[in-house]
Amino acid sequence: MSSCRTEIIYQNEEFVFTKCTDCGRMGLMYKQAMISFDELNFNAFCRYMERMEFDYEKYSFFDGHDRVVIETYHPDVQFTLLEEEFYRLKANVIEANAQLKLLELIRRM
Repeated sequence: MSSCRTEIIYQNEEFVFTKCTDCGRMGLMYKQAMISFDELNFNAFCRYMERMEFDYEKYSFFDGHDRVVIETYHPDVQFTLLEEEFYRLKANVIEANAQLKLLELIRRM
């Protein structure tokens, strides 16, 4: 994504969602983590996040805190989030997807 011309689709204090105006790649940055997607994989990630509920997906980690493991499209990379972090990310992903769909709808008019 380094040579991409990115457009910010949705942003708040700890989350940024962008899309390249040339190649269509999407970038999701949450705190210090960044994930890049093509359209198909972003849609799949949105469905994955929407289905997840912390209480059903949580694991107790070695430090005594419950965390949910977020899978990525690389088998060696996962993110672990505390409950509040998880629900913030989930809400941000849902809002970013809604903003993306709205922007695409407006541009088709």
